[in-house]
Amino acid sequence: MTAFGVGLIFMRVVFGTLPDRMSGYRVALCSLVIEALGQAVIWMAPNELMALAGALVTGLGCALVFPALGVEALKRVPPANRGSAMGAFVAFLDIAYGISGPVAGVIAGQFGYAAVYLFGAACALMGAALVLTARSSQP
Repeated sequence: MTAFGVGLIFMRVVFGTLPDRMSGYRVALCSLVIEALGQAVIWMAPNELMALAGALVTGLGCALVFPALGVEALKRVPPANRGSAMGAFVAFLDIAYGISGPVAGVIAGQFGYAAVYLFGAACALMGAALVLTARSSQP
């Protein structure tokens, strides 16, 4: 968790304004690919040092996904509805966090702990595909 946290905090402090300065979709896409790479490194890690490196890379990728997609979500609603839109956006993040723990537990129970990270990489790549789809459907 420390390596993940270091990566996440570093990105938010140093690059936290990227979603406002660039396309939120571009930042989210790059972030999700980096996150998937970190999860894959953990999945294949032959030792603790590689697992820590994967956690660091996962934190680097994870840091800007939420702010980047939040920027894009807020662009799609009128200013009067932005508070409600942000509330709904945050609620779905909370639901995802609530579901992911039990799902990871089932995966670990059936296939072992390493499979959880393979699943995480696959989910990040599916998220990247969704970002590409949303970006291409934007007017």
